[in-house]
Amino acid sequence: MSDQDDIPFYEKPEWADVVPVPQDDGPNPLVPIAYTKEYSTTMDYFRAICRTQEQSERALELTKIVIELSPSHYTVWHYRQTLLKALNKDLSSELDWIQYMIEEHPKSYQIWHHRQVIVDHISAALLPIDTPTSLTLSHLTTAPAGIPYNALSEQQKEIAREAVKVELAFIAAALAEDSKNYHAWSYRQWVLSHFGPGPWWAEELEYIDELLAIDIRNNSAWNQRFYAFTQGPLGLSRENVEKEIQYTKVKIERTPGNESPWVYLGGVLRKANHPMSEIKEFCESLLPMPRANFSPYLHSTLLEIYEEEAKAHRTVESVTKAKETAVMLAEKVDTIRAKYWNWRKSQLNNISVEA
Repeated sequence: MSDQDDIPFYEKPEWADVVPVPQDDGPNPLVPIAYTKEYSTTMDYFRAICRTQEQSERALELTKIVIELSPSHYTVWHYRQTLLKALNKDLSSELDWIQYMIEEHPKSYQIWHHRQVIVDHISAALLPIDTPTSLTLSHLTTAPAGIPYNALSEQQKEIAREAVKVELAFIAAALAEDSKNYHAWSYRQWVLSHFGPGPWWAEELEYIDELLAIDIRNNSAWNQRFYAFTQGPLGLSRENVEKEIQYTKVKIERTPGNESPWVYLGGVLRKANHPMSEIKEFCESLLPMPRANFSPYLHSTLLEIYEEEAKAHRTVESVTKAKETAVMLAEKVDTIRAKYWNWRKSQLNNISVEA
């Protein structure tokens, strides 16, 4: 490390021509923020280059300094993206720095979004049209809409598969540290969809299965499975839906008091326009199990099934069965929400019973 590295950037001769612009808090600030001297001075210089819209290597370096002091400063991130484009910078090295920043600040939305912007532009080289293939921002005015995977050549598909592999592995590493990192999951969904209907969709279901094997109550993984299953190219055919129903039944049998697979199962049925009655026999088979009989998720699912049947059949028996389930929930299984279940019971009175 040289002696120059210990000197603040604003004391170096290459910044001597810049006149700092102090923050204007007005004549009588009510509660001025106690910035550190380093941050306050750095921002004074950043405001100065913003005022002149300077596009230079030193401006780019300054955005890095500001971001490392305040990773969530979205204005600086945007300015950095403008500079990367104007200076025709290599975006692969930018990804290396983003990786470091995410490892240091995994919950910063702005960092994850910046990675999305960079990968978005890099992927423009994969489009099957006459576009430059250098990994820079200079040739783009807007981000590409997405990759038409099926229209790519075999060579382009291989590049796409490798790009997705790298990104998903990077995200998986972040999720290994924190399986509930919303920004990582959100970015993962973008990667899957942005690169089109490739083989990664099926692989994503395998990845989620691995996560659920580790923690069956990982609600974030269940949410991702719903996204991958319902939004991917596999489709909601009768065969695929039935396979997914069986998969979820096994998970429910293991942990009937786990809300996530119940919500997932209902979501899949509704998304595929299947009646809830398809799982009636399964649900009723769980009632003799002591650890399942007091699961509010089992009984609330049964209530939904019985209510669906009551509206369809309009018989005294079907309405009575639904009411009994609502009473069970209110008085024994989910007493903390007794008022809600009693209200649900009262709504059953609106069903006209046929003689």
